[in-house]
Amino acid sequence: MGKGMPASVNGTYQSRGTGQNDRKSYNHPCTIARALDILGDRWTLLILRDLMSGLHRYTEIQESCQGMSPNVLSDRLKRLQDDGLVERHHRKGLPPQIEYTLTEKGWAVRPVLQSLIDWAKQHVGSLDPEDPDTGATTDFVVRVIPTFAFKAEKAVEIAATMVVEIAESTNCTAWTFEIRDGHLLPRRNATPTADLHLRTTASGFFAFVRGQAPAEQVGELTGDPNLARAIQACFTSA
Repeated sequence: MGKGMPASVNGTYQSRGTGQNDRKSYNHPCTIARALDILGDRWTLLILRDLMSGLHRYTEIQESCQGMSPNVLSDRLKRLQDDGLVERHHRKGLPPQIEYTLTEKGWAVRPVLQSLIDWAKQHVGSLDPEDPDTGATTDFVVRVIPTFAFKAEKAVEIAATMVVEIAESTNCTAWTFEIRDGHLLPRRNATPTADLHLRTTASGFFAFVRGQAPAEQVGELTGDPNLARAIQACFTSA
């Protein structure tokens, strides 16, 4: 038996490899089991959620996934890189920064997360972004809800950047939403080169995402209202 291979092929969940960061495999000839070998570790799907919704730095993901140890985060990011879902980038600056981004293989997990959201809404209950009792920060819901309400097929011909500013938020007050290559790419903070700038409230922003009112009616819009409507059409009811 080769080095690092499972000890048997009985379909049991077994260690694969040696050392502290041993991987485990179901070692089962089933497509679901093979997918879970990559995606089934604790925290992995939440890390992918955060990368999709605009967090790219180790410290940001660590803060978002409270309860996950630094060693586990490092291990999961390394595994996702090895499996081709995540890329690691060195950004120049003082000090230099390391950022993580999704590959197309990583983005392909988005429908899996969307299906989990749909199942949870039906069987567990959905998050009300305006309910303070949920404990979710404004930053979290402003990034995550649009990420999974976004319809890529409606954005094929759109390349645009929109800054949303919500002054009432205490942990983050501005976000950049870029639509490129059929993906919505949120980021914290405002880019100075945005096509649109919307100053609004959290309630106004969610009304915009839900399609309940155009951007110019939920706040102060700078830029082309028609472009704002085209961006709004890329979302579904959240």
